[in-house]
Amino acid sequence: MKLKKRFTLSLKNNLRFIPDEAYMRLYFKAKLHYEPDFECPKTFNEKLQWYKLNYHNPVLTQLADKYGVRSFVEQRIGSEYLVPLFGVFNAAEEIDLDKLPEKFVLKCTHDSQSTFVCTDKSNFDFVEAKKRLNVALHRNWYWQGREWAYLGITPRIVAEAFLDEPGRATPTDYKFYCFDGKAALVQTDADRFTNHEMQYFSTEWEQRGDIDHEVSEHKPTVKPENYELMLELSEKLSDGFPHVRVDWYNISGKPYFGEMTFYTGGGYDPFYAQEEQPDRLDRELGDLFVLPTVSDLEKYCDWSCTSSKRSLGADNA
Repeated sequence: MKLKKRFTLSLKNNLRFIPDEAYMRLYFKAKLHYEPDFECPKTFNEKLQWYKLNYHNPVLTQLADKYGVRSFVEQRIGSEYLVPLFGVFNAAEEIDLDKLPEKFVLKCTHDSQSTFVCTDKSNFDFVEAKKRLNVALHRNWYWQGREWAYLGITPRIVAEAFLDEPGRATPTDYKFYCFDGKAALVQTDADRFTNHEMQYFSTEWEQRGDIDHEVSEHKPTVKPENYELMLELSEKLSDGFPHVRVDWYNISGKPYFGEMTFYTGGGYDPFYAQEEQPDRLDRELGDLFVLPTVSDLEKYCDWSCTSSKRSLGADNA
């Protein structure tokens, strides 16, 4: 992780004294450059903030956990789509490097920034990896963006197989934005640790642009083999959730589950950085994102919390 990112993480961790809603408003305006409406949210990013404040379905904690989610995936679609697991550890000192294969991945189960890829053990700085993993284990990811699902995750480390995609330093990510069991957008991330290239596609694989332009200047990512299977599996995993992004890898036509993400970018990322905010996809996805009703929320939310009541839009009351 770059020094600037590590400094930013530390800074956010020290802003715990700011109440959640106030923090979200300040950070939202700074990142997206428009005033958020929490009373009657309309855009995708506004609704993600509402989601964090109000939708406290306890299963989200299991599904945001990179180890805990495996049992859910196994039950819904089968274990054959899980990345092979070499071990789960409570501390970096428990990891025996000699028992791991030549290529592997180490990552924390409770955040999204602590991933270490080893493709050659003779050149892998295990001492530095252990040091940074142990630091990450003592950091609660909730405080970075006030993402409720991360608050109660037990910090652990998993060692998984390295997925080797021909022609790539790291495998391409395929991210399916789903709304109550229906996919609406696909994001691809290629070579994310070297020369990161991000693109957006419709579910029919029509290019929708990239992070900088509504019309992408990049050659479109090739539609992966067994794409329709990944689409089908994403919709099965997302069924019953107002919104979740389901991430995949695809190695020679074999889909491997990556993770389930309920708050893409914490609800602070633009889709088109060069377009006036809120941009087109922010508005389009917001229209598809149907927030839970009061009766739905009563299962999970403490209704003595006035901010939760006040944050319900008129369409959801």
